[in-house]
Amino acid sequence: MQKRIVNFVHVGERHNGAKLSETFTELMVKWYIDKKLFALTLDNASANEVAVKDIISDLRANASASSLVCDGIFFHVRCACHILNLVAREGLSVIISTIENIRQLVLAVKGSPLQWEELMKRATECGLDTNKGLSLDVSTRWNSTYLMLRDALYYKNAFMRLKSSDRRRYEKITPSEWAMAFKLLQCLKKFFDLTELLSGSQYPTANLLYRGFCDIKVLLHEWSLSEDNTICAMAISMSRKFKKYWKKSSTTLVVACFLDPRYKKRLIEFYMRKFHGNASHFHVDELVDVIKKLYQFYVNDAPLSSRPKSKSNGPSDMDIDTTDLLVDNGDEKLESYLYESSGPDGDEMNELDKYMADPPLRLSGQFDILAWWKNQTDEYLVLSRIAHDLLVVQVSTVASKSAFSAGGRVVDPFRSRLDPETVEALICLKDWVAAGRRDKKIGSIVGDLEVIEALASKLKIEDDDIADSDEEDGPHADDLAFFDM
Repeated sequence: MQKRIVNFVHVGERHNGAKLSETFTELMVKWYIDKKLFALTLDNASANEVAVKDIISDLRANASASSLVCDGIFFHVRCACHILNLVAREGLSVIISTIENIRQLVLAVKGSPLQWEELMKRATECGLDTNKGLSLDVSTRWNSTYLMLRDALYYKNAFMRLKSSDRRRYEKITPSEWAMAFKLLQCLKKFFDLTELLSGSQYPTANLLYRGFCDIKVLLHEWSLSEDNTICAMAISMSRKFKKYWKKSSTTLVVACFLDPRYKKRLIEFYMRKFHGNASHFHVDELVDVIKKLYQFYVNDAPLSSRPKSKSNGPSDMDIDTTDLLVDNGDEKLESYLYESSGPDGDEMNELDKYMADPPLRLSGQFDILAWWKNQTDEYLVLSRIAHDLLVVQVSTVASKSAFSAGGRVVDPFRSRLDPETVEALICLKDWVAAGRRDKKIGSIVGDLEVIEALASKLKIEDDDIADSDEEDGPHADDLAFFDM
């Protein structure tokens, strides 16, 4: 799967919804993608909600009717990792005092070479790996707090031995607090694993999200029935936050899950029975209606007679194992339900009915879903087009946020006079070159190099202008910082 940063834009004014919408619309028109955009993945900021509504209104008013799929019901994708972050932080708040004590403990040990050496001695006595180390968290990133707790709990016995040597520093963390931290760590492991899985940008993640979120919902229900009052309170608090975003996201997610030939409609039915019991068929029918609406949209948009037929038998470009956490999880009830008979056969069925009637594929391990749909083009003409558009939608903004982190390394206190256009060129150049090396595709690299050469020419002109200015005015310290590449 391909990913490129095509713009890195400085928004000078206030970042409200109207300004974000205006900026994004200009960029869509600039790249001629205003009639090709399927979805927009954003976090849950209120300004983004306003921006999406304005963008949809602009697309409805200025573009053709077919440019907005199903009137925009799939357009806004909420960042799954951001949702998981909010829910997990809600759970961590239950033992905030214990987390703070562990944070101070880790900070004290990492900040003192003598204390660190003493801890490693105690770890050796306990037979622990001294190369594992400790990590300090960032308070706004729950997954870093998870890693801090995981590492601290690994060295718990060493810390307990260290306590007898220095009671004043370590007496705050009691055995019961260690035990509660361990319970919470076990509970949040699913959140951490799912966040890691959905943060990828080199393989499809849209088809994995629905099942992952369903598993989270089941776990929260089980925790709410726990006899441990702390776990029960944590689950209730997390469920309240989770339900808020579940209602906004489930419809979009279910279609991508349906297009995974390992799941199809059977997985949707399985979880709906868990969530709604005897009333599950009403919810399943509602979601199937959305799928049929999407299918009919593509049928009307491109008649079958005008659609090219092609089939690729070549190997996939990249085999990514994304099934360890979801497919191979040993759920016997789900396995049994997936492969039951799905319905009667019929010669008059359209390809959507045929796809739903066929049983899910029995696969495990590595599975390239994009390659599978590419090879099924002859049999599923319309569905393969839907899969081509929907499965490449990223369900998290991790990749785009990493671009801003890279931007912070380009513009630093020693190189702060770069023009926004120059910063954009540097960020895009780095991303395209790295992508070309990673994909190892000559055609991709050649295509990118043409764009890079154009950017390089632009930068050379700017450098010549600056050099001419330096000859007239003399060198300045700030200008020297500009050239410190």
